[in-house]
Amino acid sequence: MRFQWPLLCCCLLLACKKDPPAEVKPPALAPQEVAIEGEYHAIACGAVTAIWSGSAEALKDLPPPAPKTFGVESLRFKFADGTSKGFAPTGQVFFNDWRFDIFAPDCSSVALQIDHYGPYHLVKTDDLRGYLERRVKPVVVQALHEKDSLVHSDGRWLANGVYEFTASCCGGAQVFNAAMKDSGSLTRVFDAPAAPKGLRRVGTRYEVIQ
Repeated sequence: MRFQWPLLCCCLLLACKKDPPAEVKPPALAPQEVAIEGEYHAIACGAVTAIWSGSAEALKDLPPPAPKTFGVESLRFKFADGTSKGFAPTGQVFFNDWRFDIFAPDCSSVALQIDHYGPYHLVKTDDLRGYLERRVKPVVVQALHEKDSLVHSDGRWLANGVYEFTASCCGGAQVFNAAMKDSGSLTRVFDAPAAPKGLRRVGTRYEVIQ
């Protein structure tokens, strides 16, 4: 009988032993549209919020349906400490160059168009304040042509760290992917020598608009 007590005690201890609490993972970051009173449009991404100023009145002069981005006038970023920094393109950015989907899917990076003819600046979100204060250099992404400037448009994050855009000139259009980890190295994924009306994305491929 005396040999059964240790065994009984072990069984009781095992029965009372609780499983360690499951590790609670923080929710994955993703861009999220937020409403800010008095602001035209805003997207929050972690500790940074992109805030666009603009006017819906500008859309009334455009053929419908004009996207809301066509009414944008400027962009600034608000940080977790409440301070804000404005974004100033170094070249000419037209009304149809502005985009709201500037954050990577995981909020790790931001893409900003500097001029109608490029380049795009890709910046880690953690370095965004330093970039806006001209202390941090971006990854510069631009498609170049020997003779003519290429209009850069339809920029979007294809995946975290991979940015895609269209470069057009002289009736043709090309689509490029830029790898942020390789200093913005370009891969041409579509080439249409004749695309006077532009391109459209269908699923995972592009086709010429007829």
